Amino acid sequence: MPDHPTTPGAVFLSYAREDTDAVRRITDALRAFGVEVWFDQNELRGGDAWDAKIRTQIRTCTLCVPVISASTQARGEGYFRREWKIAVERTHDMAAGVPFLLPVVIDDTKESEALVPDEFMRVQWTRLAHGVPTPQFVEQVKKLIEGPRKPTVEPSRSRPPVGVPAEAGRPGAATSAPAKGIPGWVWGAAAAVLVAVVAGVILSRQPAPAAPPPSSPAEAKPAPAAPSVDAKSIAVLPFTNMSEDKDNAFFADGIHEDILTNLALIRELRVVSRTSVMPYRTTTKSIRQIAQELGVAYILEGSVQRAGNKVRVTGQLIDARTDEHIWAKAYDRDLTDIFAVQSELSQEIAAALSTALSPQEKQLLDRRPTANLAAYDAYLKARALRQRNAGGSQECEPLLEEAVRLDPKFALAWAELASAMTQSYFNDFDHSDERLARAKAAIDTAVRLAPDDPDIIERLGDYYYYGYRDFERATEQYLRLSVLRPNDAAVFGSLGFIHRRQGRWGEALKELHRAAELEPRDLRFGHTLVQLSLGLDRYEEAAAMQQQISAQFPDSVLDLLQVASIPFLARGSVQEGADVIARIKPAQRDQPLVLYIRKSWARGIGDWAEAIKLDGQQRYYDGYGESHWSQ
Repeated sequence: MPDHPTTPGAVFLSYAREDTDAVRRITDALRAFGVEVWFDQNELRGGDAWDAKIRTQIRTCTLCVPVISASTQARGEGYFRREWKIAVERTHDMAAGVPFLLPVVIDDTKESEALVPDEFMRVQWTRLAHGVPTPQFVEQVKKLIEGPRKPTVEPSRSRPPVGVPAEAGRPGAATSAPAKGIPGWVWGAAAAVLVAVVAGVILSRQPAPAAPPPSSPAEAKPAPAAPSVDAKSIAVLPFTNMSEDKDNAFFADGIHEDILTNLALIRELRVVSRTSVMPYRTTTKSIRQIAQELGVAYILEGSVQRAGNKVRVTGQLIDARTDEHIWAKAYDRDLTDIFAVQSELSQEIAAALSTALSPQEKQLLDRRPTANLAAYDAYLKARALRQRNAGGSQECEPLLEEAVRLDPKFALAWAELASAMTQSYFNDFDHSDERLARAKAAIDTAVRLAPDDPDIIERLGDYYYYGYRDFERATEQYLRLSVLRPNDAAVFGSLGFIHRRQGRWGEALKELHRAAELEPRDLRFGHTLVQLSLGLDRYEEAAAMQQQISAQFPDSVLDLLQVASIPFLARGSVQEGADVIARIKPAQRDQPLVLYIRKSWARGIGDWAEAIKLDGQQRYYDGYGESHWSQ
């Protein structure tokens, strides 16, 4: 019996510092499916306390995954070798055949030449090129950490089936033919793990040559009819920056987002999120077409002009069903009155849509986050930086620290600072106890200053989620938020993501469906529903949702082919995908995007002659952000 109880489900990754990027891909993939990963960054720290922590983690984890590469081969000494030795020592106290060591090779290092402990050679190895995890690998890890801790084979010198051969088919797929070599773009819909790893392959919304709609797969239900438009639904288009100083664009975007946040607090309104409206910043589409695509009755257009200590905010509300201008108004104020302008504009919209405000809603709309305009500027700049760059959490921290220095009572800035720090911690940019302690101090300050502010409640939930994976406490905060923002898709999406990590599939599907209904063009929810439904072998539901997505984005050839790929995943049928490929117009067949799709499909179904021929025509395609090594 080990000295320490095993932590259920914990996976320890041991690696050389040169392989950090590859190891992050493995970490992100496992975490995406709720696996607890101890992502050691030993080369960045040191000391007795850190060494003791690492030893404890190795002695208490469920699986130890040593990452083997040319980097480990080149280093005769390294802290990772000490970790490997500790892991091997632990196996001496285990029954033979109990799965614990799971070596992973991320390049072409040969097993016969690997400089590793002898015990590594007695178990099955897994090869993940460049650290890109396959769905089979993730599934196998989950089975090993969730299953009973029993010997898998009788004691012998032969390798037990601990790892997963690269050619293994997808576990649980009910197919009439082996679905070998499923490409990343298919698994972009089948598993959230590869969405995070193969950057942007499926989520890009760039214009693409349209292909004729595919014939409906046998599993697919007819796409439901478009829902009737809610009479109190509104989309607020990005505000135009009219300032002479174009660097004030962050200020116009900040006013736009604050108005969206205010409107989301009005219970009777359904407000389209920022994610869905931002693609219309430079659109030439008509108001009616935009409203039809977003499924709303009203559109608000606006602009912001800032000059010195003065600001002008204009807005015009349009009934998109009739093209009637309900009202138009300009607010010329001192810059210090900017929050009053936001409140008045939100209340004007509520009145125009015959929406009664409760005393609580009016109180929330009348909030004044700060009286210090310099602090507000720093806060808006930091928020804009995070929105432009998902990895910019650390970069925006100096701006937020400046905001709270200028106004120590600026609760929203404290909350945003806590969020940036916990995101940095969660994503392993700085996975230190000191950073988490700073995040705690920031969120505690925000809660003390404004305990009932919806934005603070949201960030408190994020703190528990990203800082500790404390799903129960995070859920508690998101449920509080759902009362204040009953039509906010992001709230129910967050609940759905938590339930998915907890393995509460029915609840996850319910919350994600609600989020997708509220925000059908936010593909975080739609694509996740497709992924989750496929993972649960609910092929009809996956097909129906994917058809809805394709109907909304008819220019996305990849999404059209996704509809046809579901029968392939369900029963190995290639006919539907072949029909889509065959019906592409001759003039389109050799366009770069279409060549990419044709080659991906050929790889997926194992038509290697066709894949090699198309590879000769076009080696790489950069339009969807997929890296060259992945292609």
